[in-house]
Amino acid sequence: MFLNYKFFRKRNLLLLIFFLIISSESCVLFSDVLAVDYQSANPSQKVSGNSIKRRLRPNESRTFQFSNNKILGISTDVFMDLSIEYQNEISNREAFFIVNNSDSIVLDVKAKVNIKDFGFLESTKEPNYINSDWEYDCIYQIKSNVKVEKLTLQFFKNSQYGLDPSKSYLIAIIKPNQDTWEILYTIESSQVPLQITPKVEISSDSSSEIYLEGLLTNLEANQEYYVTIYEVKSLSNIWFFWIVIIIIGVVSIVIVLSKTEYIHYLKTRITPIEKGVHRLSLENVLENENRNQIIDFILKEPGIHFNELLRKTNLAAGNLVWHLDILETYKIIGKKRIGNFVAYFPYYDKNPVSNIDLKLRKSKLTLEVLKIIERKPGIWNSVISKQLKVDHKTIQYHVNKLMDLNLINVRKEGRKKKLFPNFDSKYYSKKNQN
Repeated sequence: MFLNYKFFRKRNLLLLIFFLIISSESCVLFSDVLAVDYQSANPSQKVSGNSIKRRLRPNESRTFQFSNNKILGISTDVFMDLSIEYQNEISNREAFFIVNNSDSIVLDVKAKVNIKDFGFLESTKEPNYINSDWEYDCIYQIKSNVKVEKLTLQFFKNSQYGLDPSKSYLIAIIKPNQDTWEILYTIESSQVPLQITPKVEISSDSSSEIYLEGLLTNLEANQEYYVTIYEVKSLSNIWFFWIVIIIIGVVSIVIVLSKTEYIHYLKTRITPIEKGVHRLSLENVLENENRNQIIDFILKEPGIHFNELLRKTNLAAGNLVWHLDILETYKIIGKKRIGNFVAYFPYYDKNPVSNIDLKLRKSKLTLEVLKIIERKPGIWNSVISKQLKVDHKTIQYHVNKLMDLNLINVRKEGRKKKLFPNFDSKYYSKKNQN
């Protein structure tokens, strides 16, 4: 009996050890199946093949080098389950994605040579002023299970990876329900990005320190986004001349307000704002010294372009982009791409007037005058008269009608009587409640 007891104890002990060994091996195997890797001490990794799955922790950056010299770097400030897959035909391409978000995400990245390889039934249209004889031969499909607040795209201009440092490029984006590629606001910098430092071997060419950068904000959950790069055509002197003429034409129709008038307009308008990743109040946005300086330059020179703002503000390119993004998000400024330039203007929202009473709706000209005042607060009669090509006395009649309806306010400055929308009127209040 005693021997049997010792035998069972010994057998149970052996079974326990065997079970622990199997459990340990299972955990390792399960970890391999999920492809979970927390060894952030080695942020770069060579991958045999064209696909990989990894789990990244907050504030972790990793760079993967796939077969045929394909490099993809990822940096995240949240937990991320990452899946990357390249088409075998792709070679010598390099990209870096920087994710800023509030929630953990599952990010799926696929790269193929042609947009049709993703199942697009029809050919997509290229943007204007693009060199159609050149193709990047690499399109990234990006998809997340949750909304992504901010995704920064970076591509090093290095001949080894398909981008000639002496040529100009723009990042472009398209979604499945679109038929034309949309140019993403793209900047160039000679400063190596701090978020990711590639550890893989790259060309010793100094051009590797020049990179393209574009920013995507508020990416929808479970929505596919496709990203690639286009080469910009060399602009001839004639084409450049017409760009300048267009800019002058656009600038000439903007009514320049004083800083006080514009701030008053911003604080009293009725305009819905999606703040995205920003958590600032309008007062916080307007109190910042650098943003105030940017607003001053745009009010003084509507249509000013990015490089001119960069020169006048003495801000680093990254800082200027950040402040411009905040001002655009809060609809304090607007931008318009003209040729290869991005021009910035004061933001004037066109407020809805569908709730205005029947008396006003019956007069098309009165309604048109109101729309102009909404679009250009601070405008005066003679400017409206010239724009509509209507006698100034007729314009005054319709202005008086709008005043009687309490839809506009008049402010006298010198000889001018400037006209402003009255957003405190019951008509706008009703619309806002709806």
